[in-house]
Amino acid sequence: MKSIKKILLAIGGKPQKQELVSEVCAVAQNAAAQVTLFSVFDAPSGNRKMDVEPMELRQWMTESRLALILDVEPMELRQWMTEDRLELMKEISSSLVENGIQVTMKQSYGKPYLEIIREALSGDYDLLMKPAESETAIKGVLFGSTDMQLFRACPYPVWAFKPTPNLKLRKVMVAVDLLKHDQEKNALADKVLQWGKDVTDSVGADLHVVHIWSLYQENTLRGRSMLLLGVDQMVEDQKQTQLQLLNQALVRNDLKREKVQMHFLKGEEKELIPATVRSVQPDLLIMGTVGRTGIPGFFIGNTADSVLRQVNCSVLAIKPDGFISPVELEA
Repeated sequence: MKSIKKILLAIGGKPQKQELVSEVCAVAQNAAAQVTLFSVFDAPSGNRKMDVEPMELRQWMTESRLALILDVEPMELRQWMTEDRLELMKEISSSLVENGIQVTMKQSYGKPYLEIIREALSGDYDLLMKPAESETAIKGVLFGSTDMQLFRACPYPVWAFKPTPNLKLRKVMVAVDLLKHDQEKNALADKVLQWGKDVTDSVGADLHVVHIWSLYQENTLRGRSMLLLGVDQMVEDQKQTQLQLLNQALVRNDLKREKVQMHFLKGEEKELIPATVRSVQPDLLIMGTVGRTGIPGFFIGNTADSVLRQVNCSVLAIKPDGFISPVELEA
């Protein structure tokens, strides 16, 4: 991962410090990258007193402070939160420095995903890393609303990692979408494959490549009697076309077929990518989010959104070249 020189590490809530440090070290040390530790508070605003303790307070305030919550002014509350978070950031920073990583620290107030993206834009980072944080107690849901917003709108690669005691990357899965005569989609597939190659080469992990294909409107075609006998041949032709596209993509990206474990499957991406993830159990899934370059607001496809809501492993989400975030820097 030699191309990664600047990493933005966003933290919120109460991260598992040891897992976070180890995950970031695994990336930053290989790349000799600098890390900016960034914390955002979705802080209370206005002059009114707090009447309900938000989740942030439950995580960060001590019992003695919670007992005083009804009588605390927002500015005093903000100061307490800032002090507690700063102490945690210093601990994380100290651990990273001990591992030979250069670290700077920043704090901000506002909507977390907006402030994180604005910092990414202003700092021109190579990679955004963040511990996955779900706000729901539903089992199997790994990514929360901030994670999903970053997947959708951050123009830089977003690595949302699952805090786990098993810190070594042993299996990396790359999901690619290829289509004849679609240069943008194929270019994004190349970019995803390059990330997969870079990561696995750096950490010595196994690389799995999954490509889901189908014949467009196959069921409709099979419903027309005059086409019935020819549909099987159309399916076979489509299969061979997609297999050729996949092999060409591997060659373009200097990936040897014998060193890649292939998952070439016919069906729906929304169903088969999560199913393959459950079967293979990769430590990291790398995938492109389907975008429309140059058009703010067109930033993720329904397929990518559905897949991200179903998988339960760390994800590195890649945007196409030329992607424009709907989030803008403030004047």
